[in-house]
Parts: sequence; C-alpha cells; structure tokens
Amino acid sequence: MSSSQDAIRGSLVVFEAVDAARNTRAFGLFLGCAICALIVAGLFAGIGATLAGNGAFAIGGLFTFIGVVAALIVAGTGVSAAGKTLMDQIQQRAPLTIRDALVTGLMTLPKLLGVFLIEIAIFIGFMIALAIVLFICKIPFLGPLLYVVVYPVASVIAGIVWFTFVFIVNPLAAPALWEGYGVRQALGVLGLNRGALNIGRLLPPIVQQMVLLLVVGVVGFIASAILFSGSAFVAMLGSGIIGFGGGMLSMFSGMAGLGGMGGGLNGYMLATMIGVGILAALAYTFPLMVYLAGTCRIFLNLAGGYAGPSGPALADEPSTPAPLAPAPRFPAAPLAATPQGATAPAADATHECPHCGMPAEPDDAFCGECGADLPRGV
Repeated sequence: MSSSQDAIRGSLVVFEAVDAARNTRAFGLFLGCAICALIVAGLFAGIGATLAGNGAFAIGGLFTFIGVVAALIVAGTGVSAAGKTLMDQIQQRAPLTIRDALVTGLMTLPKLLGVFLIEIAIFIGFMIALAIVLFICKIPFLGPLLYVVVYPVASVIAGIVWFTFVFIVNPLAAPALWEGYGVRQALGVLGLNRGALNIGRLLPPIVQQMVLLLVVGVVGFIASAILFSGSAFVAMLGSGIIGFGGGMLSMFSGMAGLGGMGGGLNGYMLATMIGVGILAALAYTFPLMVYLAGTCRIFLNLAGGYAGPSGPALADEPSTPAPLAPAPRFPAAPLAATPQGATAPAADATHECPHCGMPAEPDDAFCGECGADLPRGV
C-alpha cells in the first residue's frame, strides 16, 4: 500500500480515538496522579518557602527542586498508566488492575528517559560529524566544490533527523513501550534503523498526527464550552444570591478568580479559584485521553497493526476450529478358531413354540400366542 493510502487510512482511524473519553479507568488514573502531584509539589514548596524565610536558602531551594521532580514523576506515572490502559482497550486486552497499571506506568519512565538520552547522543554525534565535514570544506579550491554536495545532503539529513525526533520518536515512543517493546525494539520500529533516511515513511505518521491535533482541539473546545458555560451561569447566579461583587463585571471577575470580591468574603474567592481549577482539570483531561489514544493508534499503524510483545490482542471474529483428525481405525480382532469336530454355539439362539411356531424367550413357561406349555431347556 502506498504512503498516501496509509496516511488516509490512518487519519480515519485517528477519529476513533474520541472513544477514549469514555474510559473511566484511564480518566481516574490520570486525575488521581495529577492531584497527588499537586499535593506533593505544594507540600515541598511550602517547606522550601518556610526554610528560605528562615534564612536557609540553599536547603529551601533543594526542597523546592525535589518537590518539582517528585511531582513530575507522579504526573508522568499517571499519564503513562492511563496510556497503558488505553492501549489495552484498543488491543482488546483485559485491563490491568490499578496497582499494576501504576507500576507499569512508573517502570515506563526510565525507558522513556533512555530514549531521550539516545536522541541527544545521536543529535550530538550528527553535529560533530557535520562540523568535521564543514571544516574539511574550508580547503581552498576543493572546499567550495565539496560544499555543493555537502550542503543539500546535510540539509536533507538534518531535516529528516529533526522530524523523526519531533514527530515520530517523541510522541510514539511511549505507545511502543506501553505495547511491550524494549528501547532498542521501539527505536527500530520508529525508524532509527537502516531505513532511517527514507522520507516517504515520515509522511503517514506526520499526516495522522496533524489530523489528531485537529481532533484534540475540537474535543478540548467542546469540553471547555460545556463546563465553563455552566460555570459562568452558576457564578453569576451565586454572586447575585450570596452577595459578593457589586455588578456584572464583578460577577465575571469573581468567576475567573480575578478579584472584585467585595465585603471581605475572601473564602468565596478561594472557593471560586479552586472550582475553576477543578473544571479546568476536567475539561483538559478529555483531550489528553484522546491524544494518548490517538498516538497509540498511530503507532499501531506504523508498526503494521500487529500486537506487540505485551501479548496478542483478542480476535474480533471467532477463530475457526481446526479440523478434527479422523479417528484411528483398528483391524477387527480375528475370530477364535473352532476346534475340528466341535459345533459353534449360536450367537442368538431362539426358542419356538412346538405347537404354533411363535418365537419365545428362553425363560418363558407358556406361549404368548396359543398358551401351550413350553418345554424347558429347548
């Protein structure tokens, strides 16, 4: 199939990522980790600010830095756990438990860090090689002739490397790891192999990601419109009944948490700000779920749609059972030879009435037809 057909087919499949907004398990995993990350960051930042206020600026700064790193790890674990859950949904596998999903998400982070370090090493190696070639191009007379070849070739290579990192490796490395690939296997599937300089392979996933970003933007707009239009109505009605804010402008500013809270009712300002934060978290989690599911589908298209090392996907159609092997046929046992001069017993000897000739059972004493006495032992 051509690259254009792959791009069109994959772009249509990306629209199916909208269904990820209904995955409550992935939704809850991300929101739970996001809330925990905010709590951790706020706790360490408060400790750091207290230490800095007492003059311990270095220790306070260290606590703040630790809090930021810990919050990023917790948030990254939530994103990775949600992505793993969505990948299992797409591949029709049984979902992991919450504990296993969180552990898998946490174990994915070091692998992602390894992918980024490999990217940095490749980029630095390319820059060093290009710098050496450019220094060679400074040779008099031969330098300009060599630069005629070096300039376009290096430009193409640099563009391919840049687009591969930005549009292929960075967004699709996590789905590859969620599917069970190792770091080397994931980089091989994503194009860092012998066919790395093939421009045609970049077109389908890039087109699909452009379509995915459009879908994510539409989902984000719809979710924001639903939640914040309702919040505007509630804020206007609440400010009028509760009495904070002197006019329409104050009501809107109170809804946005921008001030205008008259009468010293600072508790309502805090409540409004917290409410806006909760609504924003809900509104922007939907497009995040759609984006994660979309990158999973794009990776599966790029990898050929086959299940990765995590395990085979469940078949959409029932498999046809294998034909049963014919039952073995055994030769009939040979009949026992009858000794010469002996009479073989009848297999099913029957008794007859001597008067009417009707058959009778061996144990019958009377004929069932004529009623005559039957002799014994006949």
